[in-house]
Amino acid sequence: MLTQSVSLTAFAAEYTEDIAAVQAEVQAEPQLRNGTAVIPSDADEAAVKQALFEALVSNKDALGEKFDAQSLEWEYYCEGTRNYIDKKKDWGSVFGGSFEGGWLGDYKYLALAANEDGGYQVRLAGTTAEVTLTKAAKLSSSITLKEGCTVALPYTENVAVDFDTLRQNIFNTVVESTVPAELDVEDVTIEYWAENVVFGKPAGTHEWAPLEGGTIKNTIGIPLEYPAISAGDQEIRISYAGAETIYGTSAETTVTIAERPQVQFNLNEGPYKVGMVFTNDQGYDYDATAKAIYNAVVASTVNPEGLTAADVTVEYNTNKSGVIDSFKPLSETGLGGLVKFGTGTWEIRISWPGNQAYKGGSVTVKVTTTDSRLESVVALKSGVSFTYNMDVSVMEQAIFDNVIDWENSTLPAKETLSIDDFTIEYKAKLTDMENGTDVSLDDIPSLGDLIGGSDMLTQYVPIEGKVYSIGDTVLGKFPQMGAGEQQIRISFNGSADYRPSENTEGTVTVNKAKVTVKVNSTNIYADETLPESFITTDPADKFDLYTIYAGVTSNVTTGIYLDLPERYTDSAILKLLDPIVEKLYGKSFTQMLNDGVTVGELRELFSTQELLDLLDKLNIDTGTFGQILTVINKLPGVLDSVRISFGTPNRAGLYTVAAVTDNKNYETGVGMGFLLVKMRFSGPKLTWNADIPGGKLTAEQAKTFNFGATLSYNGDTTVDQSGVHYLYSGMTSKWKIYSSTTTPPTEPGRYVVTVCILGGNYMAAPITRSFQITK
Repeated sequence: MLTQSVSLTAFAAEYTEDIAAVQAEVQAEPQLRNGTAVIPSDADEAAVKQALFEALVSNKDALGEKFDAQSLEWEYYCEGTRNYIDKKKDWGSVFGGSFEGGWLGDYKYLALAANEDGGYQVRLAGTTAEVTLTKAAKLSSSITLKEGCTVALPYTENVAVDFDTLRQNIFNTVVESTVPAELDVEDVTIEYWAENVVFGKPAGTHEWAPLEGGTIKNTIGIPLEYPAISAGDQEIRISYAGAETIYGTSAETTVTIAERPQVQFNLNEGPYKVGMVFTNDQGYDYDATAKAIYNAVVASTVNPEGLTAADVTVEYNTNKSGVIDSFKPLSETGLGGLVKFGTGTWEIRISWPGNQAYKGGSVTVKVTTTDSRLESVVALKSGVSFTYNMDVSVMEQAIFDNVIDWENSTLPAKETLSIDDFTIEYKAKLTDMENGTDVSLDDIPSLGDLIGGSDMLTQYVPIEGKVYSIGDTVLGKFPQMGAGEQQIRISFNGSADYRPSENTEGTVTVNKAKVTVKVNSTNIYADETLPESFITTDPADKFDLYTIYAGVTSNVTTGIYLDLPERYTDSAILKLLDPIVEKLYGKSFTQMLNDGVTVGELRELFSTQELLDLLDKLNIDTGTFGQILTVINKLPGVLDSVRISFGTPNRAGLYTVAAVTDNKNYETGVGMGFLLVKMRFSGPKLTWNADIPGGKLTAEQAKTFNFGATLSYNGDTTVDQSGVHYLYSGMTSKWKIYSSTTTPPTEPGRYVVTVCILGGNYMAAPITRSFQITK
């Protein structure tokens, strides 16, 4: 029983293996099914076999090595033709060929690939099992779109339309299905039916354009501009270009392109009146003014909520006519700089650019801007005086501190202000640029026409004065405010909280300042000029200097010199002085300068009223002359007959120097010092004018002989010869003694002549020679 059981088990196992082998052999045969294959007309044999294998063999995975795509031979039921007329249907190779047709010829038929697309009966060669093949050169494709869809315009962070996202959103929303089913937005082209624009206006020509718009050539090659897609109902086309084995396709539908929710400005009730905001330096604070306008006009915002002045742009229409809008920021000008934002009624546009979630927008309203600052008033004190200072800022500070009546003025706190916050002027007369005389209409015949009348000769000008010109014509200058009673006016320039004030006029007294004069004693040679630092003043303002030099010359004579200010040698001044002085004294002032005057003549000159009146007109302080005469009168031994030379000393000697200043803004200043004018000892030389041959002359020769000598300095014989002196001495042939300091001898005899220097500016060694005069 056990043996029989084992035998039966082994038999069963062997039988099972045989059955499996038989089944495997049977399953290895290709099993066909109906199918569809893409077979292009130019497909080669391998491609055709592969396509049929893939489409018609149902058990590809079960086939062994015996069968594969290239080992199978295929036939299809096709139609052959003979003589282009006779036709016959039969089974033939899918690669084309012919049927036997007897003595009339064979029937030729096309390869399967060369036939039209459609259904064909196909079988494996040598078998009878046939299936239906749907053959196509390419597979068809399709896109099915939905109707009534809405797609919102997406935006980037920079508030630009995100066209890539827009394409994706359109595809996701509008496409219901596609064939092939795996098509995605990257596989298709999405366009819209666009109308071209010219100069920003629709021009009527339409074309399928990219969502971004762009330039597209029309059928005759003219490039046309098309805008980007915008909100509204838009006709959309989605196109699939196809692939190597798939036909392309397209579909169209109408899509509503939705914009973001638009910003909404909820306005306060008008009319709108806004005070301009100012900076402390009197300029407009445009940013603060824009904020004030926004807060006055806008109550709130929706889409989004809570916008502030910092989020929007506030602009004004520079074209008030309203014909053409020209909105610009408040800080910019319009119409070539002719229009500038300020107080008045303006068309104001408030705009917000939008963001990713909300569309921007604007609102335009009429706004009246005003100067709502506090009124300012400058009050002045009376009877105020202060001392002149050449530094204008010092006098302005004195006015700021002492003249402004701070208690009765309406101004910001004094400690918050400075002189720069005020305009301070004084009433000045126009003076000549060169000599400082007051200008009148008689001076320049055309002056009245140029400046519009004599009233313009006196003006309010800055404390520092100003040059007055019309075009390129300089008419004169208004000098800096000086000593005396002065009429001033002051106005406040305004600030962030106060409007500019009106001018307030008043009177002040400017006292003369004191000046210290210093003569820095020095020594020079007569042919040298004085150093610039010889006379200094403190302060170092512009002064007319009268310098008196009094002393004993090297000739042991009294020397007095009066050096006048440079303006006395000005041709314009001399032109005025010469005729008056000549009428009074018989010679012109120019002649006096050249010849000198006596102390008495100078005293008389300085007391002549007609001359003093003229000097007053020249703004020369004639009171200075009293100081000059006082100095001269104090000099020892000075009588009215003593002659005074004009200029600086030109004779060696020791001089006492007195410098007297003249400036209408200062008290007369006097400084004392010394000047040593030295003789030159090195370089001077005496040389005989003619030699005496053999030391002898005849009496006849002596009468015309040049016994003189010439003084030279380093070879220069043009130096002053007045210091050359002679001594002739000797004995005539008649034993008569001869001596003279002026006349050389002419009688026979023996003589000696000595030449030396007495006084003057050059000291040379004496020279002596002996000579004989014969008959």
